[in-house]
Amino acid sequence: MSQTHRFRWGMAAAVLAVMALVFAALVSSWLGMSAEQSARASVLEASQLARRVLAAKARADELAALLTEYALAALRGERVDDASPQREAYARTRAALRAQLEQIGAEPLETQERLLLTAAGSSLERFDRVVSEIAALMRRGAPGERLEASAYVLEAAAPLAEHTANLILALEARVAQRAEAAAEQGRAAAERARVQLIAFGGLSLLLALLLARSLADSMAKRAELMRQFSELARVDGLTGVPNRRAWDEEIARGLERARRTGQRCAVGLIDLDHFKRYNDTEGHQRGDLLLRETARALATRLRNGDLIARYGGEEFAVLLHGCDLKSGLKLFERLHEAPPGGQTFSAGLTDSDGREAEAMVLARADHALYRAKREGRNRTAATGAPPAAALAAV
Repeated sequence: MSQTHRFRWGMAAAVLAVMALVFAALVSSWLGMSAEQSARASVLEASQLARRVLAAKARADELAALLTEYALAALRGERVDDASPQREAYARTRAALRAQLEQIGAEPLETQERLLLTAAGSSLERFDRVVSEIAALMRRGAPGERLEASAYVLEAAAPLAEHTANLILALEARVAQRAEAAAEQGRAAAERARVQLIAFGGLSLLLALLLARSLADSMAKRAELMRQFSELARVDGLTGVPNRRAWDEEIARGLERARRTGQRCAVGLIDLDHFKRYNDTEGHQRGDLLLRETARALATRLRNGDLIARYGGEEFAVLLHGCDLKSGLKLFERLHEAPPGGQTFSAGLTDSDGREAEAMVLARADHALYRAKREGRNRTAATGAPPAAALAAV
């Protein structure tokens, strides 16, 4: 074979090798980007679904709060028939929750997610039946039956409402796991594609560098998306302040910090006065606006490092680090000036050295809150921590 023929065959082999490298690079790029795009779509889909599930969880918590208010209204002797404001507000919230569950059911769900959604729907149906029985007792109007109905709220309706909310919360956790798994799959696929591109070398180097940059940008965007998703899971979608999940985590840290440092912390519960009446007369949109503006105004009056979170419905919870009861009362005096439009609130405040359970601290704050309401609202009632000996006895 002549030298010319050998050169031609060598060139042909080199061209074929380059073409093979480029083809392999293109295939690897396409597979990696396709997998990454598919994972991104899955993350976005799960994120949107999680927002709906979180909204349904908030609506379920609001439903339970409305039921309690309904029972308290009956005990106060107020009108509690089907046309009463409490009953109408409850009916609207229940209808909204059912609509949200139906919207979630229309989404593509995995088997375990659909089982949780079905269980939540069944729990809500049982809750409705119990509420109907309670309503029947209240309509009769006899004092004994009103007491029986209120007891039935605590013994049957309240646990069912909590069970429904917990099932929805479990559904949200499953959806979040799905989003994280999809993100991990996309990250793994992108990493495999990058390794393959580097291995090609030579003439495919430029293509590999360009693709690596594209993949890096995609990974950065995905990381930002996951960061936003993580924040979304801890932020109340209506008011923009931390939600109940974030509060449960932060109060545990706050009590541990108080125990470790020896500096007390104060815990307060805030309830907007007559908010349900405002919601019924002004409409839900105005009510939502009032909640947002109040949350923002309260947050700006707190110190750096303090926490305000939406506790449920029109209630907010406040955690004040390194603050005893006396200092907390002074701060709450300033908070009473914060709500817009002359809106007032009732608050219960307590403090702790961190050596007791969260439930005990919150129970004291809740008891003080109801005392503030009984004493005329638009005020803060305080309850100090029991002596250390009493805690040891418990």
